[in-house]
Amino acid sequence: MREGRSDPSEGAAALPGAEAGRGRPGSPWRVLGTTSLAHFVNDGTAFFVPVMADLLASRGHVSAPVITVMLTGFYLSSSAAGILIGRLADSGGSRGAKMAMGILGLAAGLLLFAAAVGAPDVVERTVLALLAALVAGVGSSVYHPLGASLIIAAFPPRGRARALGANGAMGSLGRALYPTLFFAVTGLIASQTGAVVIFAAVATGAAVLLWTTRVDSRPAGGEGAHLKPEAEGAPQRAWLDRNIAILTLVSLLRSLAFTGMVAWLPTYFTRERGLGLSGQLGLMVTLLYAGGIVGQPVFGLLADRVEKRLMLAFATLGAAATTFGYLNVGGAGGLALLGLFGLFNFSGFPLLMSLVADYAPRGSSSTANAFVWGLGSTGGQALGPLVIGLLALSSYRHLAGSFEALALVAVAGLLGLLLLPRAGRRSRAPLFG
Repeated sequence: MREGRSDPSEGAAALPGAEAGRGRPGSPWRVLGTTSLAHFVNDGTAFFVPVMADLLASRGHVSAPVITVMLTGFYLSSSAAGILIGRLADSGGSRGAKMAMGILGLAAGLLLFAAAVGAPDVVERTVLALLAALVAGVGSSVYHPLGASLIIAAFPPRGRARALGANGAMGSLGRALYPTLFFAVTGLIASQTGAVVIFAAVATGAAVLLWTTRVDSRPAGGEGAHLKPEAEGAPQRAWLDRNIAILTLVSLLRSLAFTGMVAWLPTYFTRERGLGLSGQLGLMVTLLYAGGIVGQPVFGLLADRVEKRLMLAFATLGAAATTFGYLNVGGAGGLALLGLFGLFNFSGFPLLMSLVADYAPRGSSSTANAFVWGLGSTGGQALGPLVIGLLALSSYRHLAGSFEALALVAVAGLLGLLLLPRAGRRSRAPLFG
């Protein structure tokens, strides 16, 4: 497969393990390790929000329309803030410090959620929950465009998808472990509000560590000069070109269907599968997210060898098929299909971000990442819960039918991939800039 742009300022690094970057500040190993830790904490904390929605619905007696607004506000604020974050990163660098600030925002959101759960009045509970969703949403907008741009700058084209897959697996690990850890901590300290505060403290500690690591610092002697190619003198030619616009639309429809569905799944498990608000719910959510721990490195490895567009189409079709399968199969078979759904669905990060690296205009990788992941993937997360809530007609009994309808929307969105040229063929001018 023909690869994307071969600009010497990008991809100059050796693969991890090569002598040229081993153990040095700004080396690929350091970039991958630090951003992976950030991804673990970021996604673990961010994907706590659907669990908080279920907690508020079950314990706080918050209605389905309010939960819909809360989830939509979380994802919408994340999507809207991502574009600004990407532009600031492309023009000013300091991606590590900005990622730390984002994780601190997530920690603040968790503290507000804790206050909402403990609020005695339903009106106060609702106001605090909505504010928490907005604060956490802005905080969650930072990691993905900045972390991906650091990895893209540190790795050559042939190794980017593999590195992004390994990094993405850590995000999936965070999503898988946090719900179960929440119920485990709750059992130890017998306070759900106290457990949420503990997770906020963990996020704060990770932000401090990320701030002091200076992952995007340029080492002495010129080694690692491929890092931060856009922040120091590279012209920003465009905000968005045709291929990035198409990829953003594909990402939005895929996310609208599947990640919007994931936002409602804890409520579906409790209301329609009879799990209740218990450790069993945490194990089901862990099973759902655990698929991405395997799926992201596997799809990242394959994307370095097989046409990336085909891999994205395969993953999307797999997620749609397993959605229908899980909703119509019970028992052990249903559990297996739920795990497979997680494997296919949570493979999007290495596939989408490595495609962005092939198509993004030089000097705008963080902005392109923010469009595809922020406006596309996170925008789909914003619309998905709202669309599912509307399709369900404010009734939990209609959730399964809503999930099936949106799975078909994701499959239809794959038509956009036919409009993308083979990676490396960049004959069309940017739309903007």
